[in-house]
Amino acid sequence: MSPEELGSRAGHHCARDYARYERYERESPSLDSETHDAAHSHYTNETHGIKRGQNVFQGLVRVSTPDPHKPDMLHTIYLGLFKHMMDWIQGFLKRHARQQAFDDAWKALPPYPGFFIPKQAYREVTQWQGKEMRNLGRCLLGVLAVALRQLDSTQVQPFRRALTCVKSLLDFTIMAQYRSHTPETISYMEEYATQFHETKDIFLEFRISKRTQEKADQLRKELRRPRAQMRERVPPSQRRRMRDNDREEENDQRMELIHSESNFNFVKMHLISHFRDHIHMFGNIPMYSTQYRELPHNKQIKDGWRRSNKIDAARQILSSYGRQHAIRIRILNLEFLQRAGADLPTEVVEHLEKTRPAPTPQAHRRILNERRDNIHDVVDFGRGCNISPETICRELIRYSQLSLPPERRLPENPAILRALPVELLTQLEIPVLVFQESGVYDIYRAQCTGARLFCNQTSQNDCVWIQAGGDNIYGALWGHLPARLIALYTIRLSYMQQDTVYRLAAVQFLSLVDSGRPSDVHGLVTVQLRDFT
Repeated sequence: MSPEELGSRAGHHCARDYARYERYERESPSLDSETHDAAHSHYTNETHGIKRGQNVFQGLVRVSTPDPHKPDMLHTIYLGLFKHMMDWIQGFLKRHARQQAFDDAWKALPPYPGFFIPKQAYREVTQWQGKEMRNLGRCLLGVLAVALRQLDSTQVQPFRRALTCVKSLLDFTIMAQYRSHTPETISYMEEYATQFHETKDIFLEFRISKRTQEKADQLRKELRRPRAQMRERVPPSQRRRMRDNDREEENDQRMELIHSESNFNFVKMHLISHFRDHIHMFGNIPMYSTQYRELPHNKQIKDGWRRSNKIDAARQILSSYGRQHAIRIRILNLEFLQRAGADLPTEVVEHLEKTRPAPTPQAHRRILNERRDNIHDVVDFGRGCNISPETICRELIRYSQLSLPPERRLPENPAILRALPVELLTQLEIPVLVFQESGVYDIYRAQCTGARLFCNQTSQNDCVWIQAGGDNIYGALWGHLPARLIALYTIRLSYMQQDTVYRLAAVQFLSLVDSGRPSDVHGLVTVQLRDFT
């Protein structure tokens, strides 16, 4: 294999073909023998154009130079492929005049657990951080599917291929986040990566370099000059037809040039091929992600920088953090000895008592919060939510008959229901299980303002999941239905000197399209609003 074929002696405008390097590594003979001649190794590397340099790990006992580098979700996926993918998608949307539809869907995203609502259109943001790109991956496929709706016959194939490519990369990312793997999950990840590589050519024309763009502009000038002279010799009635034919031929030649000059040979595209081997050797990908190592920068580096004299800052930062770390380890050892019953000096015990943080009593958590004023009964409740009192009474009676035991049912007289005291609230705390965790929950605060404005902008009524049946219904949703909160309220019923409080929610269910079956194009379940609650 020649050096030119590997791409090692190419100019700066040509990308290095990392796939060929990998194939050469697999096909080359093993060099593990201790009797292997170093001169032969040098000859082999130089012959194939591979530069072998020195590094700090070379020569260390039991250290393999390639092993310290680990696949990284933050820089390889979030700040790497996701950023490249969004550049390609923006070019794709611009070509098909769908950028405005993408921005409208982007700004209309509702809140969801673990998801931060974007405040600006994607094109208005100039810089993206890792957590923002991770947030983007949770909604990108849905937003793109909405932007590529209402297509004509010529757009079916490219739109389907673009959605498949984006879906494959996102599915690969989800599988790579798993903290434990089986042969099945690894095969899924490999399948998604293969599908991504097979469909990414739909975005090849948007991988154009500056040199290729200059060639395309020069080609356009060379084609237009003689054709403009030819159009002057024909009658005016034929010039428009010639102009259209020339423009179509010009676009075809430009696309042929771009496809021949552009490629996907960059290092972060190549790195995802090592994820499977890394999982087999070290367990999972997130274990070595740099996002966890960058989080302690405030304590380890920035605080030390603020306390330093800004002249010999590096030495002072290392010395300051080293002392803090050593003191903390010493305190932990002393606390362990104290719990084990060791005889410690009095001054040490007193110091441990002073430095030990006082336990804070766990406050009682209210599930419903932020009570609204001027709401006293069902009539006020209906006025605040734009729901008629008749509808509220009818739904309360139906709920009482279907869901409550006989001894706890509400009165079925609408006149009595209207007089019951009602408390309207705007926030519901929902525990959400953390991804790939057991027994660890995040508290999601769902907002429900009804018809009232939220933060002086618009009303906010978040979406929630409702368990509406067994796992065998509603297709891929497994018995769950999405619904939009209409109201959060409590009703107090006093009977025989006993108060019973009912904590209830009014929701508007969303109806499923195609019985909850995922789409063949983007793999998502489509829903739409209903007219009743």
